[in-house]
Amino acid sequence: MTAPSAKLHLVIPGLLGPMPNLASAGIRLSVPTLERLLSRADRRPVMGEDFPTTLFSRFEVSSSEGQDLPEGAVSYLGEGGDVEDACWMRADPVHLRADRDRLLLFNAEPLRITLPEAERIAEQFNQHFAEDNIQLLTPNPARWYLRLDHCPELTTHSHGKLVGRHIEPFMPAGKDARRWRQLNNEMQMLLFQSAVNQQREVEGRLSINGLWLSGVGYLPEVGPVAYRKVYADDPLALGLAKIVDVPTAAVPDDYATLWEEGEESLLVLTGLVAPVLNADPVRWAEGMQALEGKLESLIKRMPRLEKNSCVQLYPCNGQCYSITPGSWRRFWRRLKKIHGFVG
Repeated sequence: MTAPSAKLHLVIPGLLGPMPNLASAGIRLSVPTLERLLSRADRRPVMGEDFPTTLFSRFEVSSSEGQDLPEGAVSYLGEGGDVEDACWMRADPVHLRADRDRLLLFNAEPLRITLPEAERIAEQFNQHFAEDNIQLLTPNPARWYLRLDHCPELTTHSHGKLVGRHIEPFMPAGKDARRWRQLNNEMQMLLFQSAVNQQREVEGRLSINGLWLSGVGYLPEVGPVAYRKVYADDPLALGLAKIVDVPTAAVPDDYATLWEEGEESLLVLTGLVAPVLNADPVRWAEGMQALEGKLESLIKRMPRLEKNSCVQLYPCNGQCYSITPGSWRRFWRRLKKIHGFVG
């Protein structure tokens, strides 16, 4: 007896890099299951050029021109927070470093912020900005949020687009950009004077000397989706699932168990994001090797499923790779090595 028809949507940011220094690092991957999937799948363009825009598009949420996708509100909901009727934005803690005439940004991972450090900074921040009705919340040491009474007219960029890059071309734009640049400068001065950062410098640790603001908006309205369950650890995915009242679960150790429900489900894997953002080819390759084993378990079950079952893979680069039991057996398609897919 065959298993029931099922459709699995796999959102895997960082799967295809970019990892430009992979060849120079002398890394050779053995990922035959992934190579076969990518080589024999039907490929089509989809909405979304990075992780947030791809994930929002999977829930059919789009933004109007000149507006952000409300990543702040949705992610804070996914953290377990109460978004109320407020406006939210991401306020990710970062390290800014001057490099000649440029200012480079580095994300929270190398900062290794502790929760007590985040809470102490938030307490000082909220005292300082109380009259502006701006509140900083730190449910996770590496993910911070601003709560506002009203949304400013701003368009921003997710910090994932500019880690290690000059920040000036990615600064907020829009009617209220000037005021928020001033506020951001004030936030940087507050961080500079913080006892937390003074202690970090004494200990020889990188300072938390900036907040990267992005994802401005209220909690969106989301229509019904086909997913019967969302498997994720990421707050943005968990928040979107919560809005549409779709059950969530942790990412399983054995991906093959995802077929058992015989329905349409979404699996979000973010483990490759940090190695890509921090240009770490060794760690990225280790993550890819671990993923290969889990995909092999998943795909081995697929030939026993009904022919209209499929895996739809989203590397968050504007493309979707769709594989079915039939297309998996396209022996006439030449297999392409993973280096040929990685940007």
